[in-house]
Amino acid sequence: MKRTRLLAGVVLGSLVFCAQAQNTGPLAVEERSLSQARSGGSSSAAAPMSQDGLLLLMQQQQQFEEQIQDLQGQLEELRHELQVMKDAERERYLDLDTRINTLAEQGKTEQPDDSADSAAPNDPEADRDAYSAAKDKLIKRDFDAAAEAFEGYLNDFPNGQFRAHAHFWLGKVYSNLKTPKPDKAQAQFQSVVDDYPEHSKAPTSLYTLAVMQARDEQVSQAKVNLHKLIKQYPDSSEASQAKTLLEQLDK
Repeated sequence: MKRTRLLAGVVLGSLVFCAQAQNTGPLAVEERSLSQARSGGSSSAAAPMSQDGLLLLMQQQQQFEEQIQDLQGQLEELRHELQVMKDAERERYLDLDTRINTLAEQGKTEQPDDSADSAAPNDPEADRDAYSAAKDKLIKRDFDAAAEAFEGYLNDFPNGQFRAHAHFWLGKVYSNLKTPKPDKAQAQFQSVVDDYPEHSKAPTSLYTLAVMQARDEQVSQAKVNLHKLIKQYPDSSEASQAKTLLEQLDK
């Protein structure tokens, strides 16, 4: 009986040992080793991957900053080019009336001033010839000679038939000299506005005066004269030009 129990215990112990061996056998050990290797490998690789990612983000940020700086530089260049274009357009606009008026008058024979002084000149023919000679020099763009001729006309014919015209064109001449004389030019246009308000050249003189003031950055005075032009000569072509120029000056 004892032998039987002993034999049973030995067999039972052997079975338990075999079961443990199966659980901890080569395959289980291999699986644990592989699991540990994986766990260790992941842990050791995590740090380098994190550092590489941070470096990549820093590089991307630097690239973004460089792109932003490049875009800002392009934006500044575009702003500068736009300002240059606006300034050129404004200058062209302000100077356009001089060329248009000169060309428009080249083929026209101007009539004596309706508002001329009642005291007629001693020699109406000499009056006309002196004025025509000065005008011819203007048409030929000989501004120095034209200035001298118009000044001579105004001095020689204080009651001349073409004084308003002479003041107007003398203002143009002073504006177009190699060394412009804007103060003298404005004085001539002002003479037309003040002394000959009903003359055909009055609206043009007032507009040209405002243009010169705007060009010389006398913007407030220019606006005053433009509003005066619109109010005083509402049906003139210069009134329309004055409205456009006011819009330009208000920008």
